[in-house]
Amino acid sequence: MGVKVKPWKGQKGTYGVFINHHGQRKAKKVGDKRAAEAVASEIRRRLAEGTFRLPQRGQAFAALAEVWIEKYPLVRSVSQTTMENYISFIRHHLIPYFKSTPVTDIGYSKVEAFIAEKRGPRGSARFPGKPIAEQSLRVGLVALRLILDRAVKAGILPANPAVGVARFKRNDEDTVDPFTGEELRATLAAASRLNPAFATFLRLWMQCGTRQGEMSALQNQDLDLLKGIAVVRRTWTRGRLGPTKTRQTRMVSFLHPVTEGTLEWRPGVTQESRRILAEIKSLPVRSLEPEAFVFGVHAPWSPAYINGEWRRMLQAAKVRYRNPEQLRHTFASTLLSRNAPSLYIQQQGGWRSAAVLFQVYARWMPHGQLNATPAQPQPEAISINARQIEGDYPIMKRAGTSRSSHSPSEVSDT
Repeated sequence: MGVKVKPWKGQKGTYGVFINHHGQRKAKKVGDKRAAEAVASEIRRRLAEGTFRLPQRGQAFAALAEVWIEKYPLVRSVSQTTMENYISFIRHHLIPYFKSTPVTDIGYSKVEAFIAEKRGPRGSARFPGKPIAEQSLRVGLVALRLILDRAVKAGILPANPAVGVARFKRNDEDTVDPFTGEELRATLAAASRLNPAFATFLRLWMQCGTRQGEMSALQNQDLDLLKGIAVVRRTWTRGRLGPTKTRQTRMVSFLHPVTEGTLEWRPGVTQESRRILAEIKSLPVRSLEPEAFVFGVHAPWSPAYINGEWRRMLQAAKVRYRNPEQLRHTFASTLLSRNAPSLYIQQQGGWRSAAVLFQVYARWMPHGQLNATPAQPQPEAISINARQIEGDYPIMKRAGTSRSSHSPSEVSDT
């Protein structure tokens, strides 16, 4: 066993590192003598620590990937959905491409060639003749990096060739295409005629700005119809309940006047925004069990049903199609355009930070607030204490003030 520095045969002034370890031999040309001595010193240090392994040329990528699939969720905290996404990409893209390629043969150029193929016309596994979606490729390259990290830690690779190979432009702002107030009202009117229960679902979603899975997962125990507040604590995805995206529970008001032509943003200040309370009470076939789902009772409405009804309502309302998640973008952009505090919107929508609002929705902010930052003082805090007026309809008020006498005025929905 040993590590030696010797002149490289046939090349004057060039030195290499020669390793004899556990019956395995390896020689590597380095450069001048000083550089070779530095490499040899590092290898000796790792040998002493027991962390050095000579490359095992025979180990194929597919075998390493399968071991990673088995071991990774046991030693790391990863959500079931995320792990399923990793496994799907590995089985449909990484293993078919790299197959039995020895891990030691996977370098920067090999990873680069994989990315180029996936972005080409044959990149998608589901849609022949089309490239893979950018988001899918981004997630898949994370899986590749994690697999090759295992090879680095095992001494199979000296460095991870998947690090820093590709960069993706985040195009969240480009995908934001909110609805106008007129479009929201037309969609609600069509839904009220064709499917009143779905109209209630849409109004609730419009006025609280949750994610689709969070809306589907709402249970009876989550709604306070006296205060107009919902507790968002879970999401429904792939036929099962799980934590929210940020793994945090939050309280939100579902009385924001998003659909109206008004300058007001505070929840419950308009009669139209309070209609949702009566609509929820009038939902048919509602179970009294606390854990019953508000929409679907024993199980939430399926994404296929929601997306199908959504498309049908837009067609009936003659509104240009956008995916239903645009209701969340509409909520954020509408409240920002009406001068609602960014930290309040962030808490209501469950974004990780108010900085996301500035990054994605800045164009909807009033001109005077474009230079604001999340660290600056926010406008007066809003109390979620409800007060009984007009039967069961609550109104949200500012802390320390009496009921608002504001009379909403019609403004442009653009």
